[in-house]
Amino acid sequence: MTDTSDEPVAVILAGGQGSRLWPISRDRRPKQFQPVVGGRPLLTGTIERLTEIVDPSRIHVSTRARFADAARATLGPVPAENLILEEDPAGPATAFALGIATLAHKYGNAPALIAPSDHLITEDEAFNQASRDMLAQLATSPESMVVLGAEPTGFDGSLGYIHTKGEGGPVEVITSFFEKPDPATIDELGDDGSLYWNTACYGVRVQQACDAYRAAMPIVFDAIQRFTADRPDVSGYRGAAIGGHELYPLLAAGMECLVVPRHLGWSDIGTWKRLEQVLAEDDQGAIGPALQLESDDVLVASMDGRPVVTLGATGLVVVAHEDAVYVLDKKKALDPGTLAHLRSLLAASTREDLL
Repeated sequence: MTDTSDEPVAVILAGGQGSRLWPISRDRRPKQFQPVVGGRPLLTGTIERLTEIVDPSRIHVSTRARFADAARATLGPVPAENLILEEDPAGPATAFALGIATLAHKYGNAPALIAPSDHLITEDEAFNQASRDMLAQLATSPESMVVLGAEPTGFDGSLGYIHTKGEGGPVEVITSFFEKPDPATIDELGDDGSLYWNTACYGVRVQQACDAYRAAMPIVFDAIQRFTADRPDVSGYRGAAIGGHELYPLLAAGMECLVVPRHLGWSDIGTWKRLEQVLAEDDQGAIGPALQLESDDVLVASMDGRPVVTLGATGLVVVAHEDAVYVLDKKKALDPGTLAHLRSLLAASTREDLL
């Protein structure tokens, strides 16, 4: 441990594959490293927001070793040695554990923000103020976990929900979490309290979070701590994984869970359907340069900057990378199960490199 100050620290989780947004998100370069919205990689936008609150030298990025080069090209002011690598995808709880163990080793019991790399925030100042409020709450109740909650703009069964008693105020006590609930559950909960989308942006005191994970999985967490004491930016973690949701160890330890509710212009850009909604809200018909003539219901994404022209096309997704152009039936692309089947067909071919 080299630093025990109360200055905030942060970990950005950037190891996901993003397969539901394939072929924008590919095996060698997932969506967090791609300019999906705003002309910049999603990870770059996340770093830029966090640097308003946390010194860049105290921001760490957790990702897979195979994405290390893509991550280093996207770090901006964050030092390259602040990468935390894992060899194989071991799930969000393992990435969370690697993050907090690294922070504990370097900074002691500092207040920490843990954020996903690939979410869209259109109201940066609202996000920044919410993050400051989360850190302020940790100063008031250091043994709590604080979650940033986005006020829902409608029902979305692919997201996680937070339920409170609806007491109002800048901070509310969380009564329960629900992952991907059905509409009937949401209607019932909405009649008794308040509901917020779980943005997966968390605030914790590092040592409290480590103690919770150690209590839940002592042998695995000890192995993770030994790994983080070395050079996690050079060789990836190969040890045992922690299954389940990243919050489960904290909940099992009995940590008080609070939510800071905000209107953020937030979106988890995890699927083609959600990306299409985001582009429509911004009055954009495409990502990158595109010219669509007498075309209807076509979504174009030029990820390499080449102009894409569609003539008389209907119901397509067209994605251009530097090494390949993908043309998909739009209905099939918008259905996660069918999209997974299309990926499996390519995986079984001789061009698995195009996954």
